[in-house]
Amino acid sequence: ELKEKGLFSIKQLSESHSQVLLSRLREVCLAVTDEVTNLRSKVSNSAIVTLGELFVVLKKDMDSEVDEVAWVLLQMVWNSPEFLQKIATETLGIMVENVTPARAMTTLMDSGVQSCHVQVQKRAAELLLSVMEKIGVTKLAGTARAERLAHVAGTLAQDCHKDTR
Repeated sequence: ELKEKGLFSIKQLSESHSQVLLSRLREVCLAVTDEVTNLRSKVSNSAIVTLGELFVVLKKDMDSEVDEVAWVLLQMVWNSPEFLQKIATETLGIMVENVTPARAMTTLMDSGVQSCHVQVQKRAAELLLSVMEKIGVTKLAGTARAERLAHVAGTLAQDCHKDTR
């Protein structure tokens, strides 16, 4: 119960005094991501929701934390009860909508697509598609990431699991 109150306080602080969190963003994100894997599902749920709120409020300021947060959330997509999988998936979507598209794309290619778990690959592929649509194919074609993205897309298209393709 104490951990839930702490997570709720972080959520409230992000809404009312986000500048306070920015100075200690790294520590705050590490503390919250630690609770995502808490064995008590109520605490885990609160932590995932708090991360979503941080992405909504802090937007691009969360770019520096995307790698760690995405990795933990992607683990929850395959290694947790269904209701936590759903919340983790929603929070990953919130992340993609609020951070820099290039940052989200790099993280998804590094953490999600490389995973050996089908659910993680599937969700990463869906999110990668939404990032590509957000950036636009024409704008994306002129970037250094285009070649890597083409390689990743080819790998996903050849995957043995139809959900990933």
